[in-house]
Amino acid sequence: MSITVDLSIFSPRWSREDIYSVELDKEFMEISMHARKTRATWRENLDPEWSSESIQDIMNNDSIYPPAITQDLFEYAWKEWRNGEISAQEVETELKELAVWINAVTRKKPNTQFWKRYF
Repeated sequence: MSITVDLSIFSPRWSREDIYSVELDKEFMEISMHARKTRATWRENLDPEWSSESIQDIMNNDSIYPPAITQDLFEYAWKEWRNGEISAQEVETELKELAVWINAVTRKKPNTQFWKRYF
C-alpha cells in the first residue's frame, strides 16, 4: 500500500506556492517537485538510504531554505506511518503541518535589498 500527499510550499524564486509530492510506500519514500526528486529506501536494521540529492537541495533551488532537520522530519513521519504508529490520514495531517512550518520560515526570511542579493 502506498499513499501520496501533496504539499503546497511557497517558492520565493517564483513568488508562488508549488506542489511537492510525497509518496509513502513500505519500501521507500519519494519527495518530488516536477522533475527533481529524492528517495529514501528502506533497509532493514539500518538507516534508510537516501538518493544523492537531498530535500534541502531541491528546495534551495527554489530559494526555499528549510531548517537542517527537515529531511529527518520527513523520514520520521514516514517511519511512524510505515510502522503502523500513525494512520494514512494522520501522516497526511502531520506532513501538511510540516509544510506550514517550512512556509512560515520561508515567508519570514530577511527581505531587505541587502539580503535579496544573497537569497
